[in-house]
Amino acid sequence: MKNSEIYRRTLKFSVMRLVRTILCVIMLVALPLITFVATGLAGLDEVVQLAATGVAFIVALIAFYLIAHYGGYLLTAGQVAMITEGVANGELPDNVYAAGKQAVRSRFATASIYYGLWSVTRAITNEISSGMNALARGIDGDNTTGPASIIASIVSTVVSVVLEYLNYCSLGWVFLHKEQSAFKSTCDGAVIYFQNWKTLMKNSAKVIAITIVSLALIGGAFFGVAYLLLGSIEPLTAVLADIDAAATLEDGTAVPAGTSLIVLCAVIALVLWSGLHGAFVKPYILVSVMRRYIEAGRADTPQVDVYEKLSGMSKGFKKALGRAEQEGAAA
Repeated sequence: MKNSEIYRRTLKFSVMRLVRTILCVIMLVALPLITFVATGLAGLDEVVQLAATGVAFIVALIAFYLIAHYGGYLLTAGQVAMITEGVANGELPDNVYAAGKQAVRSRFATASIYYGLWSVTRAITNEISSGMNALARGIDGDNTTGPASIIASIVSTVVSVVLEYLNYCSLGWVFLHKEQSAFKSTCDGAVIYFQNWKTLMKNSAKVIAITIVSLALIGGAFFGVAYLLLGSIEPLTAVLADIDAAATLEDGTAVPAGTSLIVLCAVIALVLWSGLHGAFVKPYILVSVMRRYIEAGRADTPQVDVYEKLSGMSKGFKKALGRAEQEGAAA
């Protein structure tokens, strides 16, 4: 199957994840607002009104986490399962969405197991990035603008973008090897990713280039729209102008006029871009990365020394490896 066909046929998972998130955001805003208005119309005391609104916000926040965040991971798992099947077997079932959900249910006895595996791979990438930043601090000390810190920040950002796909590829390896423990497959998948880093890094330039173009086009469009809309709201611009007037830079100079508006629009643009990029651009990149990953994995065998290196680099990996060994001994 071509990458474009796999991407197109697995896109429903992204759409459903995005719709779920949007509905949860609406709920997160609407439930406290409705509670505040309803308690006000009921003539309740102001303290009671604020307390009820706070409780409603907490309830909405918990629901947001469970439905959007936790449930979104499971939709991601289903999408990864089907992308893996399309790449590895060259075909997909007629009802891809239903098959993806079934794959998640059959591979993971509980959602918490999958969530734990995802946390392991996230910990590996975070610990590597933290290690690079720590190395820079050892050279530059507290000088965060030193050359080593700047280089480390750039390299750390690039590594984070590239290694982000380790999470998906390791999960894909779990779906590809149903005959063994999920923790063992996760560790194997991470080892394969790192020992074939030269092959997989060939995709790094493509990954970074697409990410930059996506940020420039999608993020830039959102920034422009937000700037035009928010900049036309006089009460808002007046408040932001007061913030700029009261703020000063570290050297004591005044903050340039319009800075607060630009920052606000940039934050809004980044949030919106992150949602659309994650839903529609990342899956396209993942199909290409997954194909190289599976090809490299099938042509190679996980090496013991790489297990040892990753165990030294990541506590999360070491913990997962220990869990895999326990399950193997119990079997």
